[in-house]
Amino acid sequence: MIGAVGAWLGCVPAINLRMNRDRLIPLARRYRLLSVVGRGGMGTVWRAYDETLDRDVAVKEVHLPGRVTESERKVMCRRLLAEARATAALKHPGVVAVHDLLIEQGRPWIVMEFLEACSLHRLVTEDGPLGVRRTAEIGAAVLSVLRASHAVGILHRDVKPSNVLICNDGRVLLTDFGLAVHIDNGREFVDTMPAGIEGSPAYLPPERVNGQPGVEASDLWSLGATLYTAVEGFSPFLRCHALASMVAVLMGDYARPVRAGPLTPVIEGLLRARPEDRLTAEATAELLQDVLGTVPKPGATRATLPKTRRVSRSVVRTRVFRGPRVPWTLPPRPRVSCGARRPVGRRVRPGAVLGVVALAAVAAGTGTWTARWTSIGKGDAVALRPAAGVTAKTTRYREAGAYSVRVPVGWQAERRGAVMRWRDLRTGRGLRISPAAGDPLDGLLAEERAAVADGRYPGYRRLRLEAVPEVIAGAAEWEFTWRDAAHGNSTRHVLCSRAAGYEFCFHAPDREWTPGQRLYDRILKSFRPEGTP
Repeated sequence: MIGAVGAWLGCVPAINLRMNRDRLIPLARRYRLLSVVGRGGMGTVWRAYDETLDRDVAVKEVHLPGRVTESERKVMCRRLLAEARATAALKHPGVVAVHDLLIEQGRPWIVMEFLEACSLHRLVTEDGPLGVRRTAEIGAAVLSVLRASHAVGILHRDVKPSNVLICNDGRVLLTDFGLAVHIDNGREFVDTMPAGIEGSPAYLPPERVNGQPGVEASDLWSLGATLYTAVEGFSPFLRCHALASMVAVLMGDYARPVRAGPLTPVIEGLLRARPEDRLTAEATAELLQDVLGTVPKPGATRATLPKTRRVSRSVVRTRVFRGPRVPWTLPPRPRVSCGARRPVGRRVRPGAVLGVVALAAVAAGTGTWTARWTSIGKGDAVALRPAAGVTAKTTRYREAGAYSVRVPVGWQAERRGAVMRWRDLRTGRGLRISPAAGDPLDGLLAEERAAVADGRYPGYRRLRLEAVPEVIAGAAEWEFTWRDAAHGNSTRHVLCSRAAGYEFCFHAPDREWTPGQRLYDRILKSFRPEGTP
């Protein structure tokens, strides 16, 4: 359950609220703050109780970086107050209602409608990509909000999956106008905000990455990236760090949609680099209606909110991949201690474009693999479910007397002694399974030393090499970046399982890494040592 976040960025730094016997004194003697439901760079959102009207509300406490000067603060206060009023005046079913605007303790607070909803980001992260029709329905709803806001001179500037809310009743809202600005003749006023780039890098249009003012077509580009994420299951431009994401945006470097079907022309038309070349709002609306007219309705299209979890601001992590829960169990073995060694790591430079994780594990106690990613499912029923960027067709490979594993159909297989390799020539992804022995952490340290000594990975940069018993009992992980001149930006991830006696090596180009994680997860959950059911 989350409060819909609204309106605008605040004008003064946050200060601590006064306390009275551990109860917050109501704002304006009316709104009692109950609990924090979300935090972000723009402020904190509270669930609150309106004691006058006897209802729950969402209250946004706004923040501003301390580096802003007093004169800049005053200018922004004037402009942002005007924008808050404009947002409140925006009468649209896809916009969160603004109930009140307060100046309390020397700073503004926004009181808004409180909604039971989950974000599109959470929906995709936990349940996988949406169908074409549902994505088109959400796209049409968000586009309707954008057209209404543009008509009254407001540019949203922060359209992304986490700002799209899906209510229990099926209502779709575009929320968090925290970066919104006024526009004049379709272009934003450049003096509204301090210098800099605000927003999520993977959803920033090229012109804003270049430091140019946003236009109405900028919101449409972000809508295109959001639709891509919804239907494909991953962000088209999300990379291992912000700079890499912005470079991908500027280069237009994204994998062509494979699940979008009739939505593909809409997405590609919105993601064109030049604003003037993009689909207009009118053309986008027509194309979305065409999709809705041709794609049949499923049995149920309404998103339902999970009943037992709170919504949290989850972050998609593309760099650190934690081992998944695997459905097979090994006989009990003594715990192998990795000692008190501390991980050593170096910061990755922006130029490093390839990443690797190595995971080495030995089972302990009952020998069952576990992971702290609670969103990962259990058993084959979930393991075999198609995920973002993953073909539904797999085949089980059996190594006589050793193991079996499911790999995608069409991958080229190659054996070198006891080592098996599979490669996907289309995407550049690959998998290696080989025997492994010895202590996981010691083995990875030795492998790193050998790789550095023989120059195996040009431009090698370690991200981390550490024991991670909280992920899998006795596990160790090795993550690094390198430059692969032969295959472009390749990201290689390695999982060495001491418990199973094998090492798993997965690698993919940088732009394929996000869907590659889902594929790697699926492969690992299908692995069966000989003698396990």
